[in-house]
Amino acid sequence: MATFSLNSMNKKILKYLLFFSLIIVLPNSSVSDINTSKIKNKVFVLNIHGKRFLLNEDTNIRSGDYLSTKEEPAIIVFQDSTKLCFSSNSSLKVIKNKNQIVFNFKKGSILFSINKKSYEHYNLNFFLYNLENIKDNIILTKKNNLKIINFKNNLSIFYKDDINKISLPSFTILELSNNGKVSKTTKILETNKFSKNFLEDCMIKLPNTKKNKNKNFNLQYGCISQNGKLLCGNKYN
Repeated sequence: MATFSLNSMNKKILKYLLFFSLIIVLPNSSVSDINTSKIKNKVFVLNIHGKRFLLNEDTNIRSGDYLSTKEEPAIIVFQDSTKLCFSSNSSLKVIKNKNQIVFNFKKGSILFSINKKSYEHYNLNFFLYNLENIKDNIILTKKNNLKIINFKNNLSIFYKDDINKISLPSFTILELSNNGKVSKTTKILETNKFSKNFLEDCMIKLPNTKKNKNKNFNLQYGCISQNGKLLCGNKYN
């Protein structure tokens, strides 16, 4: 009888140990998950085990997943209301470590619309470039050349392990080369040519800039020479 009670006691202890070990292990195993609240159109997943499937609201994104689109654009909304918009034939890899999420951009056009109140830290890697702690709207597009379109916040891009820093002013488009140089810088004048590649939920409108707000719209009479003729009339100064 003593042997039987000792064995049963050992079994109970073993069950308790297994139970508490599961409590400890399970939260850590979910650290690499990214919860989604909305998915529109088809987003294809290739996970680290080589399994392919369609992403849906019941399937969390796991660290190491490749996400891609085919003929149609798509959108993923995370639980923190951050939006990840894909144009057609676009792809990236997602890596999560605790509260840091890294997007490794591969091809196509991607819009990152980060919720400013998010508790997550979003970093962006594209080829040999790195952009840390994104807090606003960023568009990356790679066709003939690599473009990064920045909106409200002034940012810094690093090339090759934080060696060379490139300034990215607000409302600016940078065309980047493979050697860490900026080949062209232009101001954003309209967003239609970028937004048309994404779904309607991803449309971005340019706000009125300070320059426009401070502009004096008083009418003033004046004359100009055009094609050898003198043209006079009211104009805004």
